Amino acid sequence: MSHPRKNKFYVPPCTILEGFRHTLRSSRGNLYRAVRYHLKMGRSEFAKHIGVSYGSLRYRERTKQLYHPIEIGVLFNASGMTWDEFGQLLNDIA
Repeated sequence: MSHPRKNKFYVPPCTILEGFRHTLRSSRGNLYRAVRYHLKMGRSEFAKHIGVSYGSLRYRERTKQLYHPIEIGVLFNASGMTWDEFGQLLNDIA
């Protein structure tokens, strides 16, 4: 049996960063904004689409860095993407 790293289909496991929040590197994007841009919606329209107020969406787009699993589920459903597309989006902004 060959070593897993020599297998051309081997995908290394994800690395979970440890430490205090302020010591972790910043994300490259915001999930709320990325989904809104994907849907080509303005903030008001997208806020209504996901059922939050304009102010709440504005806060989430400007300062949100950590997401609750339910938020990810709601944004996935709202996006209309396949799981593979949404997973790629998550990877791109992480």
